[in-house]
Amino acid sequence: MRINFRVLVLLLVFSGLGIGAGFAGEKVWVGLYLAENAPPAKDALLAPEKLQHRLHVIFGFKHYQLIQAQEVELRDEWEQWFMPRKDFFLRVEPLRRQPGEPPCIYYEIYQDGFILAHGKYEPREGTPLFITGPYFHQGRLIFVLEAR
Repeated sequence: MRINFRVLVLLLVFSGLGIGAGFAGEKVWVGLYLAENAPPAKDALLAPEKLQHRLHVIFGFKHYQLIQAQEVELRDEWEQWFMPRKDFFLRVEPLRRQPGEPPCIYYEIYQDGFILAHGKYEPREGTPLFITGPYFHQGRLIFVLEAR
């Protein structure tokens, strides 16, 4: 009985320090926007005003239409895929971290089986990552990654 009590105390101490907690409850929102200067359709889902302004300052387009969105869980260290099309997709992999370290993810953008871009991102509230993609129709595709 005394050994079981010690094990219970150790489990409580380590869980309080965050060991084993990993990425529990942390998410990254991934959105794919089509940036264009031409007016979008009336039923198009546009970027929120604050995001629209930030995207305009960086990329210069007038309109940002949301094509697809998905939340990616960071609790596992397994790769996850965001696939708007079969030939164009984003791979996201949470990286291992020590307790107390901020989360970090590795991403790769593929088109036609080739890597267009890759990098690391530390998701923090208020600091989205904008990744420019290929030209599409009269505009450009843009990935937005944001902590949730």
